[in-house]
Amino acid sequence: MYLKFIVPWILSLTVILPAVAQQKAAENVYEHANHYTTGKYQPDEKLEYLTLASNFSRESVQQIPFTDRRIVKIDLVYSTFSESTDFDQKQLDIARLQGLIAINPRIVENQFIEWNTIGQTGCRSSKECLDYFHGFVIYYEDYFTKETNAREIDSIKTELRQLNQFIVQNQEKLKINYNRIPCEYPESIYSSEYLTNKLDEMYRCHEDYKARVFFEADFDYNGRTTEVRVKGNLFPCKSELARRLKYILQWKRGLIIGNQQYPLTAKGYVSFPLRGESVQFTSFEIAGHLKEEFQMLQQYSQCVAYKMDTSYAELIPKMEQRVVSKVLERNQWNTELFVVDVTGSMYPFTSDLLKWIKLKNDSIPKNYVFFNDGNDKPTNQKTIGQTGGLYYVKTSEFNEVKSKMFEAMRNGGGGDLPENNFEALMAGVNQVNPKGEIIMVADNYSFPRDEAMLARFTGKLRILLCHTDKGLNTDYLNLARKYGFTLHSFKSDIVDFNSNQLTVEGKSYQLVNGKYYLKN
Repeated sequence: MYLKFIVPWILSLTVILPAVAQQKAAENVYEHANHYTTGKYQPDEKLEYLTLASNFSRESVQQIPFTDRRIVKIDLVYSTFSESTDFDQKQLDIARLQGLIAINPRIVENQFIEWNTIGQTGCRSSKECLDYFHGFVIYYEDYFTKETNAREIDSIKTELRQLNQFIVQNQEKLKINYNRIPCEYPESIYSSEYLTNKLDEMYRCHEDYKARVFFEADFDYNGRTTEVRVKGNLFPCKSELARRLKYILQWKRGLIIGNQQYPLTAKGYVSFPLRGESVQFTSFEIAGHLKEEFQMLQQYSQCVAYKMDTSYAELIPKMEQRVVSKVLERNQWNTELFVVDVTGSMYPFTSDLLKWIKLKNDSIPKNYVFFNDGNDKPTNQKTIGQTGGLYYVKTSEFNEVKSKMFEAMRNGGGGDLPENNFEALMAGVNQVNPKGEIIMVADNYSFPRDEAMLARFTGKLRILLCHTDKGLNTDYLNLARKYGFTLHSFKSDIVDFNSNQLTVEGKSYQLVNGKYYLKN
């Protein structure tokens, strides 16, 4: 989509590169650019772009207007025709690049821009060439919104449907594990003797009854009695006894399974006439759905429960893996918290995370914070630590993770390039206070605006970088070195920053004055 006008104001810059440095930077860009020819240049309509026209054979360029959007590529367009045999097109191209860099030095700091020089061969005279475009064409990434994310959700759903079909075709790979988990019956708050005396004080039936009367008492997860049922057709005061037992019976808590409390039913009897320890408990009755879910073996003195894990983990290497699943399989971390960027363009990697969770099917609840950088809040309203767009859930259920992720995506696409990674991180830390690893799924192309929030962070952060096909963002290398984090890409785990030079997936990074720079 062509931008029909160029922002008329110029952003003031406090640092201008010296002329020698500008020329060296321009020569470096030229040497590493792609060089093409075409009859007549046609802009790539699939991307949004603006043009910076220069007069034919003139060295003037207009400054790129800064926005919050990522520059994808820059085309330097010229005509190959020349009236002079001494004309040096390469030197003119370098001069144009130097002019661009002089006005806007930050343009060469972005290591991910694709630079192209494109020579037009279709014009054969100066007059013909006047109808051809000459100058720079700047291509931008989309400005991501909730509407963008809605399309990405559809893509994720498609991949999950394909995964389900893959699972159906590989049922023999299902793996079932039974892990014993804590299971404890509760204790009564009151002794049998106390309950007998209390019942004797309150009971209002005066029949001469000599026998045991059996009862069942339901109580909630806190141990409060909710209902009492008295058994036996011959006992004349069933309702009176049930009412008094409901009032006096109470337990210290409910049934404990794992780290949760559940309602329970106690069974017992009352011996008439009332004296000594007439109120007795004989057993507990666990709800059928709990016995089925936890494979329970029920005894009065001991409660035994198992958590059944059904996993298709063997299928993970067989699916189309991206950086998230690849790194998580390569490193068997004790992860307590996931902090996940769900802004626009992260779809391939958010889908990868969901597929990994589904196949793993881990029964241990994990904590997730999904962030969208402010719920489509305008850039000028994004304040460090208060940008928002954070969505937290603790669960072991795949559908709950998916639902919370989609909720975050539906409410915002991110908008501008910098994001609120560390606001999301600290929100998760405050919720969980994790002792184990924290996984952050981050966009390598962008960098958090809120690094200042790390002053209060002391945890173990593993950053999984997405979009690393053009190399690692050196800002993340410097961040990891400064704070002791580790970085992870599809093929590499970068955990040691003691060297002055790093080589990662064919690209080298040199440490100069305490900062890493990409070596050309």
